[in-house]
Amino acid sequence: MNDVNNRKYSRKKVWHDTEATIKLDDPFSGGARKTMTIKGIVENLSTGGMFFKTAESVPVLSKTEIIINFDPASSSTDLSVKAYGETVHAAENGVGIKFTSIDMAELQQCIIKKMNKIS
Repeated sequence: MNDVNNRKYSRKKVWHDTEATIKLDDPFSGGARKTMTIKGIVENLSTGGMFFKTAESVPVLSKTEIIINFDPASSSTDLSVKAYGETVHAAENGVGIKFTSIDMAELQQCIIKKMNKIS
């Protein structure tokens, strides 16, 4: 069992309105490779991954395409970042996703823009 205090990357809570949309191959499509799109809340975030809060069932080891939106009330994409990941942990209220690809400079810019917007 993993000790959450022994993480490789420190996880931080994010703004309560931070949303994400994940896309993954639907494991229930009978091999037809249909895509599932699931919206949820980003509960915490690190440079290595995030916890995606959702009531939907997401299988562990699913490869995902992720859009993190730090300002869902706006129609602008200025505060969104795209990433790719893999689900590594399932819980009753969501899944842990490890990033396999994310532009850290873009993520940092989104966070700075969000901080400037609310200050």
